[in-house]
Amino acid sequence: MLHIETGKDNQILRTICEPVKKSEWTKYAKLGREMRDYIKNPLNAGVGLAAPQVGVTKRIMVVSLMRDWEDESFSTVIMINPEILVTSSETICDIEEGCLSLPKTKKGYVARYKDIKLRYFDESMKERILKLSWLASVIVQHEIDHLNGELYIDKLI
Repeated sequence: MLHIETGKDNQILRTICEPVKKSEWTKYAKLGREMRDYIKNPLNAGVGLAAPQVGVTKRIMVVSLMRDWEDESFSTVIMINPEILVTSSETICDIEEGCLSLPKTKKGYVARYKDIKLRYFDESMKERILKLSWLASVIVQHEIDHLNGELYIDKLI
């Protein structure tokens, strides 16, 4: 059972996460699957989860790659050692963000890149490259912020 770290001053949530090493892959791929199960459970009401939110300072996150809020055919993906390679010059700030780690905090708007291209590794150590837009792009950027010790409240408009 995963425990969600909470609080804007929580030291774990404010830590820059370390990359997962090849020798650690099996252990952290298992954690990724547990995080994916947590996000896929509708009772938890989340669309993304980063390892520091469950007390682990490693570069692992799980994201629901939704085109929009009505999308019911999205996939929920484990991303290990994700890295944004390219961003659009255009930003958007029309998606209200909240966070499982800040349950009593008011949601708000953050300027995010409209489009991103990122590289990550899946649980089988296969390198993947994705181009994402709008909602999926925002979800990924929110979770990568967690891996860098940042919270959406740090960037509110």
